[in-house]
Amino acid sequence: MYYTLKSLVLELDRREAEENLAMLLFAQLLIRIARLRAEAENKSPFGANPHVRKTVDFLYQNYDRPIQVKDIAAAANVHPGYLHRIFKAQTGQTLTEYLTALRMEKAKMLLLHTDVPVADISDYVGVGSRPYFHSLFKKHTNMTPLGFRRSMVAEKVPDG
Repeated sequence: MYYTLKSLVLELDRREAEENLAMLLFAQLLIRIARLRAEAENKSPFGANPHVRKTVDFLYQNYDRPIQVKDIAAAANVHPGYLHRIFKAQTGQTLTEYLTALRMEKAKMLLLHTDVPVADISDYVGVGSRPYFHSLFKKHTNMTPLGFRRSMVAEKVPDG
């Protein structure tokens, strides 16, 4: 949460601050606060397993970077094989499935709420290859990223 808040403050201090980036950082900060509150109230959707909670936190904080299982396991302080087993048991998804779904949700949010070019969104969500991003997005939504953006914009425009 500290780094998100720090990024937000630094972005707001810039004279030519990007309004979209500041809004994204603010949204990320609010989400992080809400997640911390839910954990404090012991309502974590990931049960009582601290390794799974650490893993999910790591994925949310680093989804926009290249991530390897060994990095995730190191953040959760467990062996990669053990992490695979407990994560799948708790969430019903593999680490890769969870990370991909997270990235696609972030991509949908960017497509809906920003003017970031579709070609750049793959970099924003940590998928290095644009063609691979397009195929992942289409697999998860049955639409291309541009088609998704256009359909959501069309839904927002009132008929009349």
